[in-house]
Amino acid sequence: MENKPKSVELFEYSTLDFECQHQFDAFSQAAAPICDLKKPRSINNGFRAKFSAFDLGGIDIIDWEVDPTNSERTNDQIRKTDLDNWAIWFVRSGRFYNEYNDRSVKAKTGDLILVSHAQPWKSRWEGQSFVSIGLNRDKFSWMAPSLDEANRSVLNGSLTGLLRTFISTLVDEAHKISEDQKQILSRSFSNLLAASLEPTADNLHNATPALNASRLTIAREFIRKNLARPELNVDFICKSLGMSRRTLYNVFEEHGGVAKYIKTVRLQACYKALSDETDHRFVSTIAYQHGFTNMSLFSRQFKEQYSFSPTEAHECSTADHVGQNTSSPTLLDHLCRSTSRMVPASDDAA
Repeated sequence: MENKPKSVELFEYSTLDFECQHQFDAFSQAAAPICDLKKPRSINNGFRAKFSAFDLGGIDIIDWEVDPTNSERTNDQIRKTDLDNWAIWFVRSGRFYNEYNDRSVKAKTGDLILVSHAQPWKSRWEGQSFVSIGLNRDKFSWMAPSLDEANRSVLNGSLTGLLRTFISTLVDEAHKISEDQKQILSRSFSNLLAASLEPTADNLHNATPALNASRLTIAREFIRKNLARPELNVDFICKSLGMSRRTLYNVFEEHGGVAKYIKTVRLQACYKALSDETDHRFVSTIAYQHGFTNMSLFSRQFKEQYSFSPTEAHECSTADHVGQNTSSPTLLDHLCRSTSRMVPASDDAA
C-alpha cells in the first residue's frame, strides 16, 4: 500500500478555549515573546483571538483573527528573545497601523506591509483578519538590502497583487500541504517576494512558476464567477484582468487552453446542477445560465464529456458513472509540477 504523504503540521490556538474573563490575559501570554498587548477598555464579552500557524522552513506563516487591540515591541523584548526576522503583514480585512520613532505606516484591507522585528515598534490592529509571514534573517540574507529598504512601508509594486494572491492561496490550502512540498513552496514564495521587491530579469525568471500559479488562480476564480456570461472568452478575460493573451495562454497551457478550460468548467457546473435531485430547472435553463447559447452543441459536448446526455443526467442520479477526477489542479499541484523543473537562483533561496 502506498504511504500517504505526511501533511505539514498546523498549530492552532483560540482564546475561546478559555473563560471570557481570562481570554485577553491568555492571548497576552501567548503573544509575550513578540510584543506586549494593551488591554482594551471594555472586554465584557471576552477577547476573541485565534490563529493557525505552520512553518515552511525559515518562513513562519500565521493566519490571524483578532479583536482590535494595541501592541508594542520593546527594546527589552528584543534583547530577551532570539526573534530576529522581517515580517510581512497582509491585511485581509480591517486596518493595521505601525510606528517607530517618527515614522509610521498605515495599511488597509488588501495591503501588504513589511516590518522588521529587529527594531521596536507600536502597532494597532483594527479589524479581524490578518496573515503574518515571518522571514528568518539568515535564510533571507540574500535579499536583505531589498527587505531593509522596504521596512515600514506598504508594498505597492506591479507584482504585489500576485504576491497577495499567492499568500491567500497558500493559507487557504495549508491543510493540503505535505512535508515533501515545503521546499518547493518556500523557494516559490522566496522567488516571488524577490521579484516583487526588485523585478530584475533574473528575479522574474526564477519567480515564473509562482507568478503563473498566482495568475492561474486569479483567472480561474474570474472564470468561475462569470460562467453565465456568453461573452466569456480570451479577449474578455484579458481585458477584465489586464492580462496579455500570451500570458493567459501560457498559464492555461497545461489545461489544454483557455477555451477548453472554460468549456470543461461549464460542463462540470451543468452536470452538478443536472444531477441534483432538488434542482427542478429545465435542462435548457441550466445550460443557458452557465453560458451555453446553443443547445445542440451543449448536448453534444456534454455527452462527449460524460458518455450520457443532459436529459439522462437530469432524470436520474448518475454520480457513480462519472469519474472523480473533475477538480482543477490547486496552486500546490501547479507549483509542484512546474517548479520541480527549475533550478533555484541560489542556495539561500532553496
